[in-house]
Amino acid sequence: MSLKKQAFSGVKWTTTASIVNSVVQLIQLAILTRLLEPTDFGLMALVMVVIGFSEMFVDMGVSNAIIYKQKVDNEQLSSLYWLNIIIGIFFFIILVLTSPFISILYDNQSLTPLINLVAATFLIKPWGQQFMVLLQKNLQFNAIAITDIISRLISFFVVIVLAFNSFGVYSLAIGSIIVAVFSTIGYNYYGRNLYKPKLYLRIRQLKQFLSFGLYQMGEKLISYFSTQFDTILIGKLLGVEILGLYNVAKNLVSKPSNIINPVVTKVTFPLMSKFSDNISQLKSVFLTTMKYLSLANFLVYFLIIVLARPIIITLFGIDWVEVTPIVQILSLTYLLRSIGNPSGSLLLSRGKANIAFYWNLALFVFYPISIFAGSYWGITGIAWGTFVLQVLLLYPNWRYIVNKTCNADFTEYFGVLSYPLIISTLSFIFSYLTLKYIDNYILALLIGCVGFIAVFILLIRILLPDTYKEIKNIILNTIKFGEKQRNI
Repeated sequence: MSLKKQAFSGVKWTTTASIVNSVVQLIQLAILTRLLEPTDFGLMALVMVVIGFSEMFVDMGVSNAIIYKQKVDNEQLSSLYWLNIIIGIFFFIILVLTSPFISILYDNQSLTPLINLVAATFLIKPWGQQFMVLLQKNLQFNAIAITDIISRLISFFVVIVLAFNSFGVYSLAIGSIIVAVFSTIGYNYYGRNLYKPKLYLRIRQLKQFLSFGLYQMGEKLISYFSTQFDTILIGKLLGVEILGLYNVAKNLVSKPSNIINPVVTKVTFPLMSKFSDNISQLKSVFLTTMKYLSLANFLVYFLIIVLARPIIITLFGIDWVEVTPIVQILSLTYLLRSIGNPSGSLLLSRGKANIAFYWNLALFVFYPISIFAGSYWGITGIAWGTFVLQVLLLYPNWRYIVNKTCNADFTEYFGVLSYPLIISTLSFIFSYLTLKYIDNYILALLIGCVGFIAVFILLIRILLPDTYKEIKNIILNTIKFGEKQRNI
């Protein structure tokens, strides 16, 4: 299969997996908001912050190093494989030992057994992590997609059954373990066709991987802490119940970028790595990535902003309507974050993990400042603080990352963003004026959604005729590709 066909197939499979998994998670969230208390979501948010922090160390940042380096021998892979497993066991022990102190910090003893339970994922995930990376490197996204979908569906049914049987927050904790178990099984099933680890461990052979990986780990660690400061501080300053409300809004808003961005970046990162020595080709791939990501993200997030109230009432019920302004503000924040996301892949494709590290080190200082400043006005203030910071980061992101890495100038970069902004704003105004005269929230949701999308597509056709043709061809090719696959 040609590189173009592999990339196209990768987009198709990644799209399918992202949509299915995010829809399943959204349905799960909609059901659980009617079965669990806000405090349960707050507790689980804190647990996942701790787990997510620890996962940075388990991977050691070498996953992207394996993709970036075109030639990796079996002895190096085996050494990395067993090193990840050893580190996973180490961090399982660390989490079990420190969980009582985390409970004391948040004055909530329920955190200790929850952290200990979810920490079991560190004994599971390392056995499949490397296989997933190798499948991604070889553009075998069908295997990754099938594994992710099956593990997510099994977890969904287990979580719902447990929640209906009054397991409370433990249903969420057990669900995360189910995902880890079945994804690890799936990655092993497909990945061992590419490579089978040997009983071999030589740390000295991993110097180049660990050097790249340490910058990656440092960058991811700082970035993760920066983006999770809101959860950490809300839980401490405003309480677990308020954190639960905020986290439900955050989960809802994060779903679109979880669907849209991986569809493109998981495929374009390996492609950009292949063109790392050809700057003009690299710039072309990057700007194309930005074009489609910005159109998709602007459409979805502006749609959420204008329809936030009927969406929340439909999904979670009238009791959760107070999170409407939080959803709208966070939608703007996640829109800007999703636009900046491809810059990280661009840096890694050139092997510049060190620049990503220093960039996120600088952000590490500014994120807590924006959150602390906003906290004086509660969770709404925190949401506004993070949004203002994202706006201020737009120019430096272009100047110090994009321009220096692929030579995209100011007009090229911001020109890609200008038309989606204009089109989304006009579509927003149309829907907003239409919804002023509709009281029924179901009718508002339907009419608002159809009207917004119709105006959005019409404006693309008028203002971006070439892009409209490209999108139309992609859709037609996807249909044809699917028909060919069914006939094989």
